[in-house]
Amino acid sequence: MLNRVPEVTIYFWIIKVLATTVGETAADFLSATLKLGLGVTSYIMSSVLLIALLNQFKLKS
Repeated sequence: MLNRVPEVTIYFWIIKVLATTVGETAADFLSATLKLGLGVTSYIMSSVLLIALLNQFKLKS
């Protein structure tokens, strides 16, 4: 049976920490540096997440 859930290894945790750091940095950049505010930043980051999820579900395995 196909399983899309990653095996929890050291590589999983490295990727998770890096992805979280990049996401938080991007949100801080949009909110604080570009002064878009929390609302606009939330919509932008939610859109990025939705696009990533849709692409993941569209993959064939």
